[in-house]
Amino acid sequence: MSDRGMKKWAPYKSLIEQEIFIKQMKVNKEKIEKPVLCEEEMEKINYHLSQNRCKTLIFSVYSDGYIYKFETKIKTIDLYSKSIVFENNLKYSINDIVDIEEP
Repeated sequence: MSDRGMKKWAPYKSLIEQEIFIKQMKVNKEKIEKPVLCEEEMEKINYHLSQNRCKTLIFSVYSDGYIYKFETKIKTIDLYSKSIVFENNLKYSINDIVDIEEP
């Protein structure tokens, strides 16, 4: 008797809609909830935003169920819209910042 291996799952790929739905389920399964920051973490973020504007920093940003890390400098901080524009022209809300570290 031969082993069917992955052939037994082939019928699930027969419908394009099913394949798209299964891929979307896998993506949604990997998402996480936004971490809740304690008072100390918020003070640390505030300190880095106010004191280290000209330095290169490592930012951890929550976006759409994932946490992204990147190293860049702050270009501008818009207090009216509560957003930060970085040198690489990325723009994030201040509320989406999870952590800031020095390299």
